[in-house]
Amino acid sequence: MNPEVTVGLALYDYLPNLIWIAGSYFLINALKAELKKKPLYILIISLTLVLIAGTLKATWKLLIAAVDANILILSDIQFPLMGTGFFLMFLSLLSLLLKKDKGGGEKQLAVAIPFSKIFLPLMILGSFGSTICLIIIAKRRKAILALTFYVIFLVTSSTMGYIGSKIVTHSYLIVLIEQTLNSCSTLMWTLGSYFLWKTHRERGTLIGTSKG
Repeated sequence: MNPEVTVGLALYDYLPNLIWIAGSYFLINALKAELKKKPLYILIISLTLVLIAGTLKATWKLLIAAVDANILILSDIQFPLMGTGFFLMFLSLLSLLLKKDKGGGEKQLAVAIPFSKIFLPLMILGSFGSTICLIIIAKRRKAILALTFYVIFLVTSSTMGYIGSKIVTHSYLIVLIEQTLNSCSTLMWTLGSYFLWKTHRERGTLIGTSKG
């Protein structure tokens, strides 16, 4: 059954992706000085995979609303993309915390199998693990606001995952609520990344001033 979406509601689903781009920019710039080359590339790839997944899902809804074309692969592909993306992000951040250059390769994508059953646990593990790593990094840097927003993101994203597993309806109202919660949750992650970057920049400025 197709979700009940309008063109406006489908376009609204692109908002979390725009917020994600901003958060990715701040996160990369906050951590690139401490990450070795390989984990940094893994982090960039992971963030890109999550962005592509969200964009394809929004495009799936837009095609349904605009031309009544249900290209289901655009929705289903989010599970392998997000699962791989969040798990790679977790590995990259874990390497920073452990001071080891160990990156994990992408899982080979299986074909003609239930994506959600295989990649949803990977996505949950990666999202939870990467957020815990970010919380620890923020705590070590004494970036209190970053830590606060990452904790809020952890709670909201976990709650969304639980609620999403219990709701099977595709009514307009449910889709609207789901997208709004997703936008708010992504905003929390982006704000955490912004304040992590801000703390990193301010610390660098102070060090530069003291050397001068």
